[in-house]
Amino acid sequence: MQIQTEYAHRPKPRLTTSIISGGQVIHKIQQDLKNPITSFKEKTKIEDLLRKQHFDVLNIVRNKDFELNPVDNKKSRIERKNLSLAEKLRSFKGVEKVFRLNGDGQFDSEGLSDDFRKMYSSILKSIQEVIDIFMQLPGGSREKGIVELDRNRLYLLSTGHEYYFLLVNYDADIPALEKQIDALTDS
Repeated sequence: MQIQTEYAHRPKPRLTTSIISGGQVIHKIQQDLKNPITSFKEKTKIEDLLRKQHFDVLNIVRNKDFELNPVDNKKSRIERKNLSLAEKLRSFKGVEKVFRLNGDGQFDSEGLSDDFRKMYSSILKSIQEVIDIFMQLPGGSREKGIVELDRNRLYLLSTGHEYYFLLVNYDADIPALEKQIDALTDS
């Protein structure tokens, strides 16, 4: 099996990841972009999105976290199964990074970048106070919810027992993202 991810600007700007088996494309994942690349800064941003999309699909395939189900004689589709909450959050359009914290405010996620630490140092220094936003409830759990920590950029999500920092793209559709998160945490 082979995975290939590419940027195309015609007929509309997009990132496409193709899953290829036996020389045939068995599935494509496409992310439409608002505008074509017009600057070096945008090129760098799109390259980061391309790598993220490619490695997300690669991890799904490597972990055998999919099933190929025939749609008709010529096409197949890929379905994700038994994903962790962090993986589901990462799959939402607009989510750039997900960092999991345990109930004591310690990061379980690897790969906290120096830029992230510098940018949010004041929040990270007082992480327990931030978590206490959700106040202790009887039974050792806390209230479920989501709090915006940096306008349209950084959120803290509580499931009642664990916490996630969500770093979102600046152009993310925040109302749609919040609806997806609410639906996921209510189930």
